[in-house]
Formats: sequence, structure tokens, C-alpha cells
Amino acid sequence: MRTGHQGQTVAWAVLAILALIIVIPNNALISSNDRVGLALDWQEIQGVAQAAGVSAEQLAETLQPEGAKYLVVREDTLGRLKQTGRIQVLNGWELYQLNQMMSSELGQQTLADPDFRFQDTHILVGSRELFQRLNERLAMRFPDKVRVLATQGDNTYGLAIQVPWDQLTSVGIGVSLQEIDTVRALGYEPVLEWLDSLKTEEEMALDQNDLVQVRPAVLMPGPVPFSNSGRVGTILAQLGILQGVPEFELPTGAAQVAAASGYKTVRVYERPVHTIYQEYLLAARDRNVRLVILHLLWQVPAGQEGVQSLVNANRMHLSRTAAALEAAGMTLGAPMAFLPRETSRWLLAGLLGLLPIAFLDLRRWPKTAQIILCLGLAMAAIVVSTEALTWLRKGAALAVAGLVPVKAIRTAVKTRDQEHVLGPGLKQGLLALFQAGAVTLLGGVVVQGLLGDIVFLLKLDAFSGIKAAYMITFVLVLAHAYWEQWSGPYWWRQKQIAPIELMALFLLAVAVLVLFNRSGNTSVIPIPEWELAARNFLETVLFVRPRTKEFLVGHPALMLVAAGCGKDKFYRPYLLVLAAVGQASLMNTFVHLHTPFVISLARSLLGLAGGALVGAFLLGIRHFMIGRGKQNA
Repeated sequence: MRTGHQGQTVAWAVLAILALIIVIPNNALISSNDRVGLALDWQEIQGVAQAAGVSAEQLAETLQPEGAKYLVVREDTLGRLKQTGRIQVLNGWELYQLNQMMSSELGQQTLADPDFRFQDTHILVGSRELFQRLNERLAMRFPDKVRVLATQGDNTYGLAIQVPWDQLTSVGIGVSLQEIDTVRALGYEPVLEWLDSLKTEEEMALDQNDLVQVRPAVLMPGPVPFSNSGRVGTILAQLGILQGVPEFELPTGAAQVAAASGYKTVRVYERPVHTIYQEYLLAARDRNVRLVILHLLWQVPAGQEGVQSLVNANRMHLSRTAAALEAAGMTLGAPMAFLPRETSRWLLAGLLGLLPIAFLDLRRWPKTAQIILCLGLAMAAIVVSTEALTWLRKGAALAVAGLVPVKAIRTAVKTRDQEHVLGPGLKQGLLALFQAGAVTLLGGVVVQGLLGDIVFLLKLDAFSGIKAAYMITFVLVLAHAYWEQWSGPYWWRQKQIAPIELMALFLLAVAVLVLFNRSGNTSVIPIPEWELAARNFLETVLFVRPRTKEFLVGHPALMLVAAGCGKDKFYRPYLLVLAAVGQASLMNTFVHLHTPFVISLARSLLGLAGGALVGAFLLGIRHFMIGRGKQNA
């Protein structure tokens, strides 16, 4: 088995081919699914319409021509019903006080009931349909604890429940079929959302009956107990209803529901109301979102009061959102599920078996050990269970994401250091950058191949260890740089760490902390306004925005190192870690499997190009300051 430079080159080529066999069809699958549904919240429409002084029907009809074809009807929970004033909730003492101030037949009959208890929760409602749903659902959830109070005429109904109110707020009672009829009469298709995750089997049966009657375009099941997830997914598949999955917070049981439905699933974007329309573009283009739930403005934007009404402000809000989605190359229409493509175990066996040859130095290993390692990984991909294979793939992907940037940095810098004649600094910097970038890009393609199936495409499962991969890269790069600088017998006795090095380590630790904080969807540390403005500018001017930590920090630092900056200086290890930021970030771009490969590739190439320009500028300044021909800072 060849494990030298030539053998690694062959392994890299075969790895790239195997990974691309997986990646290219996935990218084509994503590109062919270009329809995005645009939805509004029906309850929100009712509230905004009241604020605007028009009827909900008028507002819905005004907004429909701007591209919205769906209305989200959310399950009624007792907490939401109380919040919107559709039910009145009183304990026994409050009911007694209310009857003392405003005596009513219902109050007197309730207080005279021998079963009356001050600690019970009493619910008063003025809708017969709502009362029937409340009585039916609560009796199923709390058998023998629900009592119907005497009614007052035809428009006041009451229930007494022997359960504290704080245990009732999240109880769901399904959706109103009358509201569904209203939504359809307005020309919209309903999207249903369940909100209660603690339903009994009887309650689930009622929800399923509602699905059969309503047949919504999309159901967002919310958290579903594992015991019911298979049942829900099977029903969705039978009825041809898509499962909607929020893109940022995966509900419990969502992956199991999707598997049972045959992955008839779409990712859903829903954020609090905002006017950053670029976010809608990015959600559809970069994150495979196929249903956008837009929240309406509750007041006219600042500076436009008196110029336009709240209705017109929301019409423009919706129009701009639709335009942003179309600018992403999407077509407004009925969302479609991605084809449930799964990766072949034989391809995975090839990828796993070649990883040690491609990215590890096995030259000192016995031939037998090399063969056992490679064949063992390949055979594992064939024989282990699906769950075990998923963990094996994620573990291999983490190893690639953490180790390949280290190899890329070491290869590029070592090649430059071993040359007796460095040549022009700019040339060496560019060669090092693109050599390292090529190795890391290969690693990114391999990660996409390892995790390239429908589960990761929909982010029902995800790459585990983004921060761990960063840490592996930084620690190994710093450790190797220290080892090279401190090599020799009894180095721990000879080496003295100067105060300035401690300061450099502290600053580096702060930089890594900031990087870790901003490596997810949210950031505790606020992003400066100038950076947000720069991001928006780059996103507008370029096809995709390259990552700032790549083209402003990591890639220029690598060019400086390759050009000889810091050679034999105390700060070289820290400059190498900054260089590793670029390669680690480049790799991180590809571990977001829900992002189309072509988007990740474009972002990476633009980052390399931008980093080359910034690096060339810095090398020009260095050349100007220290004089032509001087290689060391």
C-alpha cells in the first residue's frame, strides 16, 4: 500500500471523485426545487386589521395579490385564548367577587353548586363551538376533573376544572374548522400548526380527523412524542400533506415524523417582524427554506406616518419580501419536498477507507496495520446499523474538519520554508494560500460527501462539533508551531516565555472566544454596525458574501507567513494560528450541509480571492516599510 506523497495524491483524486458523485446530484436536486411558499399568520392578520381600522377579510384580500398564498392557522391553546380575550379565566374566589359586584344567573348557579370549589379553575366562554372543543379536549386530558357549569342563555358557557391554571395554559384544543372555512373563502390555502406536545391518544385521534377534513398544504406538528411520531408521519404521507420544520429550532420528534412520511418535509423560515429583506433571500437561497412565514408590521415605519396607511405599509412589506425571494432565483408557489435521496453505503465505504491514506501520515505504520485500518473503516460502512453508520460518518466528518486545515497550513508553510530561494514574497504568499485552499476545499467536498443525504440536507440531523473542529485546528497548529520553535533536548528548561508572549496568547484567546461566540446562528457579543453595513454591501455587490474572518484575517495572515514574515520570531506561532482561522472557516463553510454546495463553493472562492487581495496589500506595505528584498519582519 503506497502511503507516500504519490499514494496520497492518488487517494485525494479518488476521494474527490467519490465525494463529487454524491455532491453533484445533491446540488442538482436542490437547484431543481425552486418554488417557495409565502405565508401570513391568520391571527396576526386579525390583530393588525383591528389596529388599521379595517376588517380581517379586507386586509387579507389586499395582501393576497402581492404573493402570499397561504395563511397559518395555529392551534388554539388555553393561554392564547385567554390572551386574545376569547375566554375568561377565574378561580373560585375571583368568580365569587365578580358575582358580588355583577350578579348573574350563571354566577349564582355556579356558587350554589354543591361541587363548587374555590381552588378550581373556571373558564367562561361566549362561543358554543369553542365551548364544545374545550369541553371535549379537557375531558380527554383530565378525566373526571371537568364539570360543565350551568349556562346562561345561548351565549355564555362555563367549565370548572380541578386543575390549577398554570397547568392549563399550554393545553391545545385543536383548530377551528370555521376559521379554516374562512381562510379558504378568502382564496388562501391553510397551513396548520400544532402547539401542544402532551396530547393523549384520544386527542391525537381528533387532530388526525381534523387533518382528514382540512387537508392543509403544510402541517407544522411542533414537538411530537416519539410514541406518536411514526403515526403522525404515516398519516401525512397518506394524505399528501407536507411536514413543515422550523429551520432554527428542531422540535422533538421532527426527524422521526419526517422519516415516517418518506421525507415529505420542507424547511420553514419564521422570525419576528423585521424589514431586512435580504434575510428572506438568504433563507431560500442559502438554507433550503421552501416556506416563508412573514410577520406583519403593527405600525407604519418611522418617517412614513401620514404618508401611507398601515394597510399600504404591509402591502409594501409583503411586496418587498416577495421580490427578495424572486431575486434569490425562486418562484413563488406551492412548496415541494426534496426527493428523499440517501447516500450509497458502497460510496461511503470508499470514502471512509481512503481517509487515512489521504490525510494521515502512515509511512511509519506496518503494512498490516495500514490495511486493517483502511479495510476496517470501509467494512464498517457496509455492516453496521443505520444509526451506528450515522455516528461513524459524523465522527469521520469531525476528524476531517479538524485535521485537514492543519494539514493544509503545514503543507503550504513547509513547502515555502524548505525552498532555499524564496523568491518574491507576493508569489510565495499566493502559492501558499491557494495550495492550502485547495487541500481544505478537498476536505470540504469530502465532508459534503460523507454527510450528503436528505437528513442532513433538511438539517434533521447536523454536523456535530463546529466549535470542536475549530479547537482541534487551532490547538494542533499552535502545538506544532511551538514544537518547531522549541525543539531540542530539555527545551522545557531552556525556553523562557516572555511577558509579551503571554500578552500575545491572551489576545489570541480573546480572538478565539469571539470567533466561537459568532460561529452559530446567534451571537452574545454584538456585531458592530460598520460590520453589518459591510456585510450588506458585500451581499448586494457579490453573488454571495465571503466570510470576513477569511479574507480579512486568515488568508492574509497565511500569505504573510509564507512570505517569511515572523520567521524565527516569537510571534510566528500566533501568526500561524491566525492563518489557521482562514482555513478552519473555509472548512466550516462546507459543514453546513443544508447550504447548497455551489453557494459554499462560491463563498469560499470569493474569500480566497478577497484574501489574496488583502494579503497582497499587506505585503506591499511590508515591502515598502522594510525595504525591497528583506524577507524577515
